[in-house]
This record gives sequence, C-alpha cells and structure tokens, in this order.
Amino acid sequence: MALTSEGDGGDGYNRRRTDSEQEWRPAVGYRKDEAGSLSMLDRLDLILDAVEDAGFLTLSGVVERTGLARSTAHRLLTHLERKRWLFRVGSNYELGPRLFDLGTKGVRNHWFYRGALPALHRLHAQTGFIVHMAFLDGPEVVYWEKIGPGRFGAAVPTRIGGRNPAHSTSLGKALLAMQPAGLVDSLAPFTPATERTICGAAALHQELDQVRRRGYAVDRGESLRGVGCFGTAVQAGADDSVDAYRMTAAVSVCVPVDRMDSRLIAPLLSAKKQIIDAARINPMTEPGGE
Repeated sequence: MALTSEGDGGDGYNRRRTDSEQEWRPAVGYRKDEAGSLSMLDRLDLILDAVEDAGFLTLSGVVERTGLARSTAHRLLTHLERKRWLFRVGSNYELGPRLFDLGTKGVRNHWFYRGALPALHRLHAQTGFIVHMAFLDGPEVVYWEKIGPGRFGAAVPTRIGGRNPAHSTSLGKALLAMQPAGLVDSLAPFTPATERTICGAAALHQELDQVRRRGYAVDRGESLRGVGCFGTAVQAGADDSVDAYRMTAAVSVCVPVDRMDSRLIAPLLSAKKQIIDAARINPMTEPGGE
C-alpha cells in the first residue's frame, strides 16, 4: 500500500494516509481520550522520555521516536525549553536544569531517605565498602543512594538513578522476596548479566525462599564479575492506622567476591534496624491532611 501523505491531523499524531485509508499511529503504551488524542501531559512525557533515553535529540529525532506530528513536537519543545525542562544547544535538545533541580531535591527531601541516610553512612564507615540503597521498579532496581567509593569503589560502576535487573543483584533479590510469587513470575524471562546469574524460574524461587529465611540476600558475582554483595530489604513507615503507607527499599554492602565475609551481615542488619527505627512513622499518614 503506497504512502501518499503525512501530516498533523490536529490531534498531535503523525497522520499517515494510504491510498485507501487514513491510519492514525498513536504512541504505544499511552492511553487516548474519547476523541482519540493523547493528553498534553502524555505528550510532554513522551518527549522527556525520548530525550532521556537518547541523551540528546533534534526535532526530527523527537518526531521519529515519539510519533508526534512535527508541528506539535516543535511547539512542545519550545515550551519545555522556555520552562527549563529542556536545554537547547544548536538544533539539539537535552534534559534541562529544572529537571536536575527537582530530581536532586526529590531524592534528598524524601522522608524515608532522610531517615535512612545516617545509617547508610554508619554502615559505610564500619565496613569501608560501597553501600547502596535502591527501590524496585518493575523488573529492575533503581539506585537511590550510593556511598563510597572507599575500598573497591572503581570496580562498582553503579550510579544514583541507574538501574540493574533485580534478579541479578542482592538488592533486587531482597526486594523480590517480599513480592508474591505470581509477580516474580511475570517478570520472566530472566536474562544473565554474568555466567553466575540465576535465570531459571525454579532456581530463582528457591533463592528467594532462602532470602526470606535468612533475612538477607547474597549476590556472588551475579550482577558484576568479581563483585559480591549482601543486601536486605527495609520496610518502614508503618503505624497503627489502617491507612498506613509503607516505604520499601533495600540496602546493600558490596565487596570483592573473593572477600565476602559473613561478618559483614551483622552491620548490614544493624543498619536495617536503625532505618526502621528512624523512619518508623510516615509523615504522610499523620493527622492534619485532607
């Protein structure tokens, strides 16, 4: 079927008209309204996601990656640049300073983070090794904090905001152990990060059962060759209200895999208890809100 024209049909999508029909191609994964259009927020989110994934994009690159009409993309890019959500260099757009400001403040000001940070620093001081805190996002862990480098720091190329497959890390296994079995199965297939990564569903469930019994998870070079980690999940913010909201994250300490020592487990679990005590009450559940 021959492509005869393409343009903005007024709903923000690229409209591709064939010889016999007009075909609308909305972005995958976004919900259209009753009129068949993406909301303004969804369009902005598409653009920011595309720029984040690519590092920087031209107008044509944004159009290609998002499926938005060129005129719509240009209008939104101009608006995002004016508001400092994006920064333009020549014809390229990259994430702007306002996003960095909000991201940094969001991380540093979160009630759970503030409660956990002193314990993370104490754990690093006690062990001298890299300390991570992360949360679960689908099949991946997202690094919320990294304290180091200390000993062995150069061998652990993680960064705040970075991601790793949950099934290959001690942080992820500690968090997956708190999830229903059906949710864990829904994350398959599990791909290997190293030759030691546990990828079989049955073997992973057996590993998670051990995590539940022990209270901590072990990564024996499964995420990075030569790097071993002990990790434990921390659930805080519980109170007596039926509306209580719990924040769940995980904390780990990483060492050379040939120097993994069970004596690191006690300070790790002590840090867990300190975080639970410090972040026992979620301020969002305290009286006074609507």
